[in-house]
Amino acid sequence: MAKILFVSLNEPCKSAMNIGGVVVLVNDILFASNPAIDVDLIVYNKEKISSELPLNIHFVPWNKIVTKVKKRNALASIPKSMFRDYSCYEIDLNGYDKVIYYPYWCSLFRLKNNHANIFTIGMDSGPMLYLRGFVNHQWWLAKVFCIYEFMQALYIDKKSTKISKFIFTVGETDAEFYRSIYLANAKFIPHNVSKLINPYTPQKWGDNEKLKLCLPGGMTKFYVANLLDDIVDKIIENNNFYTNRIELSFLGKIRYKELGKKLNVLLKKGIKIEFTEFAENFEEYISQQHLILMPLEVGAGTKNRALSTIGMGLDIIGTPIALENIYGVKKEHLAYDAYDFIRLINLRLEHHRLYGLSQEEILKFKEWHSVDQWRQNFWKVIEE
Repeated sequence: MAKILFVSLNEPCKSAMNIGGVVVLVNDILFASNPAIDVDLIVYNKEKISSELPLNIHFVPWNKIVTKVKKRNALASIPKSMFRDYSCYEIDLNGYDKVIYYPYWCSLFRLKNNHANIFTIGMDSGPMLYLRGFVNHQWWLAKVFCIYEFMQALYIDKKSTKISKFIFTVGETDAEFYRSIYLANAKFIPHNVSKLINPYTPQKWGDNEKLKLCLPGGMTKFYVANLLDDIVDKIIENNNFYTNRIELSFLGKIRYKELGKKLNVLLKKGIKIEFTEFAENFEEYISQQHLILMPLEVGAGTKNRALSTIGMGLDIIGTPIALENIYGVKKEHLAYDAYDFIRLINLRLEHHRLYGLSQEEILKFKEWHSVDQWRQNFWKVIEE
């Protein structure tokens, strides 16, 4: 029987906590594995982990098979560097037949006694992410940053596809990027929705109740570009219409001053705004909202939030990038610019109606975004 090693940059966790959905996905992928197949797991620089793993997943302390063979180089010391000190470590693959990398940064690790087939979970394509950033940002410094990050991501992607037998992604366009640019074997697998949403149902919107608009984190200046500012500007312009009809809630820190100033204007004009820096239970938090807004211009950072929102039956408005590769998205959910966001918010106010999925639609949604997709389309490929 083949001996398998899973190399992860992050410890698996059922909840995203402060790290993000990357830890939830690795947790779900490991739990989708065949119970009859043993898999060793190492986590970057971790000698111990607190996660409860399936019985067939055996955690191996980092230093047991990994050695630091050189000092951190100058490239890894540059601010915002993707390279960090990964290339300083050498993994001894003696006895392993198959190695799974999660995510593609793991391709920077050095390998010793390597006779294994390598499989990589690519997640979002870094080069595509920063190309979108370059196109959508008007600020010259942001464009320079995107070019810098694009060149790093391109290098890592190229190395990853060169050594990998197969690349798995949670985006269709990402898989197509790997196939077209690198001629790699790449396969799209829908991102699964967290089972943590199961105990919750969305809050009803009462007849005399204000519409609760929520921005659930991940809304940095880089990811939203100017779109969020434009939406807030339009609410300010028509504040007399919105004051007694809506209230806003923000999850996470307000990460740039311009937005903070605009929100202070809204507060002074009588629109209620709640700020929550961290939600201990994200699923419970969003279940208390009416309408989730995701004005992403660049992408990344909210995939789990979007899936939890829609899978719970909550209403949502997001850009095509924010709702990319999500089953069951309706025309009432998609906004291409600030005018669309305002138009769709007004649609709900005018008809006093939310556009969450029906129970039948939720069942189909959960079937499509099931962890079984990883059992059928990932682990079976690994076992072949």
